[in-house]
Amino acid sequence: MKKEKVVLIIFCIFIPIFLLLFSYKVVLGLSDLTENQQETMDFLDNKEELNLNYTSSAVSHLEDVKGVMNFIDYLFYFSLLVCTGIITYYKKNKEQLMKLFKYGGITTLVSIGFILLFALFAFNHVFTLFHQIFFPQGNWIFPTNSLLIQTFPIDFFIGISFKIFLLSIGFGIVFILLNSLLKKKQLS
Repeated sequence: MKKEKVVLIIFCIFIPIFLLLFSYKVVLGLSDLTENQQETMDFLDNKEELNLNYTSSAVSHLEDVKGVMNFIDYLFYFSLLVCTGIITYYKKNKEQLMKLFKYGGITTLVSIGFILLFALFAFNHVFTLFHQIFFPQGNWIFPTNSLLIQTFPIDFFIGISFKIFLLSIGFGIVFILLNSLLKKKQLS
């Protein structure tokens, strides 16, 4: 297999991951959080101690969430490095850049669109599956009257997820448009 094809495949694997995680960071950063949500997010970001009256099982879950968020940060920066490195390497090869943008955008639209459709029709199942994968010890189920569930109700996750997926799809479209822009420039 040619080197360009391998690089294109690697790019198409990492660009949807990067764009999804970038969208996650943007949406969460711009979200209007309640005071309890903000304090919890600050705890998860290692910015401050947790002073809310969460149960010990909720605090244990939040410690696990902190670990998942750290992993997400590493994956975000690694995917950023991979994608930036590939784009930088091919910055003078307009034909390869067009392929990267076109297929990276298409891959992003297809993968994020698939996840979005699945989430739209089976959000509770996706939510449960996500928690079973990342919290297999089972410390993620709480009574509806718990402070953690009151602070982060299911509607919070549905709203945030929807915005993340829409923004990711928008970024995928931008990549396809960049391909078209480069193609127009190349023809003129």
